[in-house]
Amino acid sequence: MSKINLITPPDKLFNDSVSILLIYPTNDIKDELQDIISLIEKDINVYVYQLDDYEQNLDWLLSACNMADYVVFDVDTSSPDVRMLASYIISKSNTYWLTNDHKSVYNMLSVKQIYNLDFLKQAGKLNE
Repeated sequence: MSKINLITPPDKLFNDSVSILLIYPTNDIKDELQDIISLIEKDINVYVYQLDDYEQNLDWLLSACNMADYVVFDVDTSSPDVRMLASYIISKSNTYWLTNDHKSVYNMLSVKQIYNLDFLKQAGKLNE
């Protein structure tokens, strides 16, 4: 059975496990991730950033974006401060992003818009 570490600000974990960062995930995304990682036999770090406007820890968020193997960013549910960083976060090669906005300009920065977490089922680092 794999070990799953749940990490929230201000903590960080430095190990060799695959890391997934969820930025303002909905309950559906959390449930879907739980289903996916229950089938994986690797140790996994799950970073979750879901702070309200008064608790923002943007330094931690940016650091976690750079540390994570996979970033899942729900633009629609994010705070205004985090939304100001959206173009930077989305432009990262490890970021997969969700939005219901059909007029989003983010697809000019990245073609990794997703509607669910199916991409993780074939993700190389999770299946090695």
